[in-house]
Amino acid sequence: MNISLCTLFEGNYHYGVAALANSLVASGYQGELWVGYRGPLPRWVLDAPGFDPQVGHFQASPSLVLRFVVLDTPLHFTYYKPTFIADLLAQNPQLDTVAYIDPDIVVKCDWPALAGWFLDGGVALCEDVNFRFPARHPKRLLWREHFAPHGFVERRPLDRYFNAGFIGIPRSSIAFLDLWRRVCEVVVAYNGPKLIKVGGGAALFNSTDQDAMNFALTACDDKLNTVGADGMDFMPGGYYLSHAIGPAKPWHGGHIRRALRGFPPSLPAKAYFAYANHPIRVFSDNELARRKLTLQIAGAIGRVYRRT
Repeated sequence: MNISLCTLFEGNYHYGVAALANSLVASGYQGELWVGYRGPLPRWVLDAPGFDPQVGHFQASPSLVLRFVVLDTPLHFTYYKPTFIADLLAQNPQLDTVAYIDPDIVVKCDWPALAGWFLDGGVALCEDVNFRFPARHPKRLLWREHFAPHGFVERRPLDRYFNAGFIGIPRSSIAFLDLWRRVCEVVVAYNGPKLIKVGGGAALFNSTDQDAMNFALTACDDKLNTVGADGMDFMPGGYYLSHAIGPAKPWHGGHIRRALRGFPPSLPAKAYFAYANHPIRVFSDNELARRKLTLQIAGAIGRVYRRT
């Protein structure tokens, strides 16, 4: 099976792209990471001996090449995921599956374990931190009513809510990408092209891009290959991915300050620094050592003080 991976970034999320790429090397993945981006490329790319600016390719290791694709879209990148994945499948007919991974995720398991997610032609998904979402939840009923005039009809009930930070699409499910894209268009028309968190939990679309994907999953009949919320370290016991959700990303720092407020470092913050600097280096040795020390101090604070 020919599988390729992709991600999207802008701004300081390049720190996450580097760690994601490093974790893929550590996992034993061999192939390409397609990186769609907006704005300037970081110095760790532009100054790297393995970067070819003519084609936008960066040989990060003997086994991994990053292929940078500049994008011009007014959409928040979370709405652009189905378009980006569909373009990669259309432009690379040799690919059987394309998996998208957010740049605030690292891979913890070896590649053969992760590759099992893509077998048997299913759409690969991971449950969200708030994964219980009954099929006749009031918000699902409101979604059904909202999308019906646009021609979308539920084809199956789902009782789980999935995180949009990771999704694997086999070529046999390429029609789902068009469905997901069109659902995103309806949400964008309702909330605007750049908002991804709107209002409180009672808002029709609170996690707007993710809500769009979850409704689209009910409006198709593709097979789903799923794991629980532990698959992204949203609860203990996971071994696939680690996802640093929320506005404070591990590379932002501030771990001690947050620990003093009762919020110790998360599992994903610790996982990020395990892959932050090899083989792609984004920090000096001294800077990385300082950041790891502050993480350890914050962890010690968290063992004696945390909010419940």
